[in-house]
This record gives sequence, C-alpha cells and structure tokens, in this order.
Amino acid sequence: MVFEALELIRSELEAYLKPLVDPITVKLGNIATVAGTQANSILITLVNIEEEATLKNSSSYQRNAAGGFDIQNPPVFLNLYVLISANHVNIDDYESALKMLSWIIQCFQKKNQYTLANTPAATALNDAGPGASPIDPRVMLLCIVADFYSLSFERLNQLWGTLGGKQVPAVMYKIRVVEEQAGGQLGAGPAIQGIEGRVKRTTSTPN
Repeated sequence: MVFEALELIRSELEAYLKPLVDPITVKLGNIATVAGTQANSILITLVNIEEEATLKNSSSYQRNAAGGFDIQNPPVFLNLYVLISANHVNIDDYESALKMLSWIIQCFQKKNQYTLANTPAATALNDAGPGASPIDPRVMLLCIVADFYSLSFERLNQLWGTLGGKQVPAVMYKIRVVEEQAGGQLGAGPAIQGIEGRVKRTTSTPN
C-alpha cells in the first residue's frame, strides 16, 4: 500500500496545482537523482518509513463468516515521511518554485485526509478509470492523513547531505497510517463453544 498511498497524494496535488500553473507535473521520484533537470515539476520522495507503535499489538485471530477464527499475522501499520520538492532548473525559476511551495502547503491545509472515494483524480489506482473496480480491493479501505512535519536545521542539513543534492524549496509531510499485510493465513479454528474445567477440592487438616 506504500505506492497506493503516495499515488493518492500525488494525484490530488497535481489536480490542485493544474489550475494554478500550467504546465505542471507531479511525480514520485528521487530528488537526489533528478534535481535541476526537470523544470516546473514537483517531486515526491519517500525518505523514511516508520512503524506505528500504538497499533502494533493487534490480535492474530480474526472471526470468519463461518463463526470460527482465521489465524493470520497482524498487519503492519506504517507512517511514511515524504519530501515534496518544488524543482527548478536555474535561479530564474526560483521565484516560481517558492510560489509552488506555498500552493503545496495550501493543498494539504485545505484537505489532509485521503481515500480513493474522495480523490477522483487517482485514476492510476483503478483498472479502467474512475468508477471501475480498484486493482487491489484493499485500496477501497485505504485512509491516510497528511500532517505537516517540521525539521530542525541540523536534521534538514543531514537530510540533504544524505540525498547528495543541492537544496531546493521543499516541505516534508508525515503520511499516516498505511496498512501492509500479505495474503494468506497461518491456520483456522472453530469458535469456542464453552469452557470446561475441574475444581480441585482441598481439605484442611485440624491442628
């Protein structure tokens, strides 16, 4: 679901920006490898993945339609940290990049919760466009929230140093929560009908 979550973000952002600046392209890509090569483009780069610890202790037993239980490892819930960069080719495009950065922030301020139902621009997640069955049925259940994420100057410097590129106008968001679970199950069992046990009697010995 990592791609699907980021595709929801990408398609919504591109749909928001097109009336404001044309042409505009929003892509999923590594800013370290394409920075300065594509004018008028927004790049969404995944820079970190974090497990959501508060949702970690889920049960492995899920009730099925027959009234029994399916045994399956619980899903992994993830938070995605994405860097959204307003790319520019030369110094003359810097002002345009700053304007795009403001529009990016406005987009996520206006709407920060995303599902397939409320993001009609996400046609890449459908077999044949809007209204068609999604490629993966789990996409229908996908619900993510985009939160603004601030970095200190030190961490910002470390990030761009790791990416190995020149710094461009960019903002970071924390995308939560993405659920990942492989198909198949470990086993199954019937429902518990009752609890049987024996009570052990103890007798006291008089002093």
